[in-house]
Amino acid sequence: MPTDSIFSSALTGTALDPCDLEVYRRKLHYKVSHHLGSSCPDIEDLVQETMARFLRALQTERFRNPESMAAFLSGICNNVIHEYKRQSTKDGVREPVSEQDEPSVPPSGELTVLREAIGMAMAQLSARDREILRKFYLEEKERGEICRDLDMSEVQFRVNLFRARQRFKEIYESLVKQNASK
Repeated sequence: MPTDSIFSSALTGTALDPCDLEVYRRKLHYKVSHHLGSSCPDIEDLVQETMARFLRALQTERFRNPESMAAFLSGICNNVIHEYKRQSTKDGVREPVSEQDEPSVPPSGELTVLREAIGMAMAQLSARDREILRKFYLEEKERGEICRDLDMSEVQFRVNLFRARQRFKEIYESLVKQNASK
């Protein structure tokens, strides 16, 4: 049966054919398992949530265009999948931090060498690069405040910050290599 007749009957208030609903449920099941993986334990719940939202939209007459009913259902399914992904990443259970995961603090001698390398790298940068990096990383000023202080736009600031970091990284890595070879 074509989708137009199925959904136009739904819009006029007659009941949807259960066989047609089952076809859409199977297609939704495939779509959800494709996006989340077939091992996801909540596939059936997400399909049911999609169908419930779809039927609720039909009952409250929020849907007015029978020609795009399949796209409407697909959009609802996409929203349900995205909500599920956001919720699962928010509720993700973190494993307890083990001793291996904790960042190790280098001995004081190494810290001194690292500080010297950072200082020497900063000294080799241009005054503008030094100022951008200092204000952004050391003083932790807001981007807008730095832009006002240095009289530049947000786009200019992003470009200059990126380039300053790249220059610092190149200089710092060469200094660390020099110190390691000594």
